[in-house]
Amino acid sequence: MGPALLIVALLAVLVVFGFGMMLQGHRRRLEDGAVIYGVDDAVIYIWERLPENLIGVIDRADIRRILEWEMLYLQQPSRRNGPAVVGGLDAAAFVQQRAYETGHPYEPEPIFAVLDLQADYLRAIGAIGNPVEPEADTGP
Repeated sequence: MGPALLIVALLAVLVVFGFGMMLQGHRRRLEDGAVIYGVDDAVIYIWERLPENLIGVIDRADIRRILEWEMLYLQQPSRRNGPAVVGGLDAAAFVQQRAYETGHPYEPEPIFAVLDLQADYLRAIGAIGNPVEPEADTGP
């Protein structure tokens, strides 16, 4: 009985230590102000805010697919004309072309709705701010 009790006590210490490390890591991320984008969270956020006219037109798998194709677009600088813009017209066109090529054709309306709601999600988690105002030319 002695060795079994020792093993149980050591396992309990290990579990408590692991839990403490997990909490410390979570607190550190919160203190650093790190923003973590979660595809699953984005899908839920978008799904819950999807316009009524698109309910039944697309489902959660479609939302995920659209988000993944947009991320693929953003990761391929050779396909972009200029800087990467989340939810931009070029990204939407890429998503629509990719959807057509893979047998999941979408009309533009659901694509734009998902990309607009993704921008809302990014704002909600603090990943993006307000648009930058152009600087006034004060001259030399």
